Amino acid sequence: MQRKLKFIIVLFFAAIGVLLLVTQAFARFYSTSNSKDEQALTSRDIYANNCARCHGLDGKGETPLGKKYDVPDLTAKVKDISKAKIVRVIRNGKEDMPAFGKKLTSKQVDGLASFIKRL
Repeated sequence: MQRKLKFIIVLFFAAIGVLLLVTQAFARFYSTSNSKDEQALTSRDIYANNCARCHGLDGKGETPLGKKYDVPDLTAKVKDISKAKIVRVIRNGKEDMPAFGKKLTSKQVDGLASFIKRL
């Protein structure tokens, strides 16, 4: 009986140990996949947070603000515009469009311009 009890206790602590190891592994996995680099906003997120209210998530400008300010359909217009010009417009603004040069980093602006070119 005592031998059986020792076996059960050892088995119990072994199970607890395995459980702790598994939770540690998951914690490491999720903490490394959410590192600062990956926590940075994606270009899609930046577009959604800053551009979509006027240009729409699809880039066509068919939003109330887009219609009010007569924003261009990015899906058609950006095909003929260089990425460098899109970067300048994002940084400096144009007509009713505000400048985002102080709000976004150069890397974010560059990524956003690439994202817009793919709309």
